[in-house]
Amino acid sequence: MAWILFKDVTQKDKKMGDDLKRKLTTGLTSSPKFIPHLYVYDDAGSIIQYKFVTECPDYYLTRSERSILEHRIQEIIPCFPYDMALVDMGSGNCSKTRLVIDELLQRQNKLTFYPVDISEEFLMKAANALSEEYGDSLEVKPIAAEYGQGIEQLRRVKGAKIIMWLSSIINLPYDEQVNTLRRISTIMTDKCRLIFSADVTQDRSAIMKAYNDDAGMLQALNTNAIERLNKEEGSEIDIARFTYGVDFISDNNPQYMSYTRVFMKANESIQYPIPGLGIDLQMDKEERLYLHEGEGYSCKYTLEQLHNIVKKAGLRLVSTCMDENQHGVLYQCATV
Repeated sequence: MAWILFKDVTQKDKKMGDDLKRKLTTGLTSSPKFIPHLYVYDDAGSIIQYKFVTECPDYYLTRSERSILEHRIQEIIPCFPYDMALVDMGSGNCSKTRLVIDELLQRQNKLTFYPVDISEEFLMKAANALSEEYGDSLEVKPIAAEYGQGIEQLRRVKGAKIIMWLSSIINLPYDEQVNTLRRISTIMTDKCRLIFSADVTQDRSAIMKAYNDDAGMLQALNTNAIERLNKEEGSEIDIARFTYGVDFISDNNPQYMSYTRVFMKANESIQYPIPGLGIDLQMDKEERLYLHEGEGYSCKYTLEQLHNIVKKAGLRLVSTCMDENQHGVLYQCATV
């Protein structure tokens, strides 16, 4: 079955590019300096990310999410007396979402599926593969956009929806987590459900082992931001002049969360022109360039912290499913 890219071109594409350049300029001239984490997810970064989450033996969250979906799918996906559409925010290659697609297609003859991802090239490959695999039973309408723009495009999608948001809330700053959940709630009715996953691991050694893996797969993903900057904005930043580092910051405050930090520390004073942005990257020796915005990314939570985020977003918690190793949790939420 053929599919079409569900997006507005020209002006919205230009705005998306301009917004990204503004974010990069802000981050690279701030103190501390940072590159927004979503910037790693061009086609090359999306491929690295998929290999990391599926092949790294020490990375646990993807296995936890898949285990929950495989063993408790009927608890997670509610049964309604009408057909549902399916949305996947930050869809990647949709490997886990296929379990949801299969479950819904056992309940209804056809399914309309809206995968949303910032990497258009990677998204189109995934959409094409799904269309070939499922044929006429699955109508795929991909949306190439970051979360905010994707949510705005989804406003035109009426009716009952299951909205999946897996492995993604954890990479946003705290306020953006709350605000993105709140924005998702504005495209929901009482016939919709949001299902999102989060990392509830609190074991420091397991976290550091997962995020500083021996094969350097996560380092390759995160430093792809520099590779992309060099390729797209004309800089010539030498990664060899930096040391890559990872921290874990534990915080049990019920109104906040724990998180990791990833950064590149300058081994010496450096200055690199970035022609595409019209700025120079200037750093002192030992200064850090964080590969995410906000205090941290890949956040870790207690259940109380997650409950408070859901409440702040104006949503109602319907059910909670956790894997047997208590690494990951899937929350089902409805409108209040």
